[in-house]
Amino acid sequence: MSTTSMSSATKGQQVTLRQVTSAVYRVVMDNPPVNLMGAEFVLQLREIVSELENDSRVKVAIFESAVDSFFLNHSDFLAKMEDLTNIPQGPTGLEAWPDILVRLTRAPFVSMAVIRGRATGNGSELALACDMSFASLERAILSQWEVGVGMVAGGGPMARLPRIMGRGRALEVLLSADDIRGADAELFGYVNRALPDAELDRFVDALAARVASFDKWAISNTKRLVNEASLPPDIEIRAGWDACMASLKRPVAQERIEVLLEQGLQEPGESEDRLGFFIGQLGLKG
Repeated sequence: MSTTSMSSATKGQQVTLRQVTSAVYRVVMDNPPVNLMGAEFVLQLREIVSELENDSRVKVAIFESAVDSFFLNHSDFLAKMEDLTNIPQGPTGLEAWPDILVRLTRAPFVSMAVIRGRATGNGSELALACDMSFASLERAILSQWEVGVGMVAGGGPMARLPRIMGRGRALEVLLSADDIRGADAELFGYVNRALPDAELDRFVDALAARVASFDKWAISNTKRLVNEASLPPDIEIRAGWDACMASLKRPVAQERIEVLLEQGLQEPGESEDRLGFFIGQLGLKG
């Protein structure tokens, strides 16, 4: 299939929308070296989600990364948090990041996440907001790391995870703040499937083409009815965001994030590659 770009790439382009067919699109995240999430990423992703929502031809959107070893990472802690929090609320009435996630879950098209490498914090939240997620058996790492640095997650995992994997496993993911690799992510229900890396694209492309061959009305209404039976209310998403913003200001969170930054967080290397291990060391050291 030929691939064309719908959104012109610029030096600052961190998210690009690419048309695969008339009904299938790829959302490519590209903020090297470690795919951090900041205000500019959120603004660009919001524009692309709006574009997809408003195109009646779209049946499937595949979210993937152009950055090796990182699907989507945690927030950029060296940026001004006000740049993110000052973005106006979205159509749902939620703040910008949870608004994008809620709109994606409710969108009339099907969203699929293809996870290679690390999906930590925001990346995990994006995967949970997608309708389906597929992980590389060898390369995928998912985690909600926030408790390990004295924070609460802000993109809704406390509301979503218990509904998809049960209370006990959700608490294991959230309270261990540890890395969950592909096989265990599939076992927990964190992702739909964990597939050998060499088979991942072929499987997702075939599934996307199959779904896109079906009637848009039937797709969107089936998704709507499943949403009504399974999604958390917005008030639960809002509560998580409010708790996250409050927790980020706590001295213990600031201190632990600073320690990780001194160890190389947000740069390519062992601190990002083995984030779950280093967070565990923080806890052992008090």
